[in-house]
Amino acid sequence: MSATALLLAFFLVFSTKSSLFGGVANAAPVLDIDGNEVLTGVEYYAVSIIRGAGGGGLALDEFGFGRCPLAVLQRTLDTDRGNPLTFWPVNNESVVSLSTDLNIEFVPAFSAWCRSSNTWRLDNYDPSSGKWWVTTGATKGEPGANTLTNWFRIENVSGNVYKFSFCPSVCESCISLCNDVGIYNDEDPELGKRRRLALSPQPWRFQLIKTSRVIKQVA
Repeated sequence: MSATALLLAFFLVFSTKSSLFGGVANAAPVLDIDGNEVLTGVEYYAVSIIRGAGGGGLALDEFGFGRCPLAVLQRTLDTDRGNPLTFWPVNNESVVSLSTDLNIEFVPAFSAWCRSSNTWRLDNYDPSSGKWWVTTGATKGEPGANTLTNWFRIENVSGNVYKFSFCPSVCESCISLCNDVGIYNDEDPELGKRRRLALSPQPWRFQLIKTSRVIKQVA
């Protein structure tokens, strides 16, 4: 059996279906850094809880020289909050809850560079790196087998510290990957090292900062 097949055998599991709408009934709300509930469609920065070498927030790969889809990466400076994100739960609730399938979208929602959406999706397995990278270009909404790779979750680590995971339950009959999302150094021949998001047994831990809070502080 090839290394790729072994990896697939390790990761491919039947997702635990906690509800028809990809979430846990009566799940606790996700909280921002101020302890307020995270709201659907409102802009937030996701920033590392580790200062210094831990890096900053999340952003699109803006320097891809026409290569699509765009990668989701972490800024190297902890003072750089990256690009704003919005969250869109599959159950259309106004508050984002833990362990609920949701679309994650960069602002702006559309990339003129790639002529596609800035909504996250799990890309195909990359045998050269041995990773399942997080990229963009997904369709927002439309839960089901055709959009299985577009749904992520926010899980609690402690307090208002969180991690992203990928374990979609929007298709009860589908087989899907289940793992956390972490940060890996990807060595690009043109761009050098970049901190990219990919499935990982070691999750990236973050907090959410409402963008309007940052604007008020600057003003």
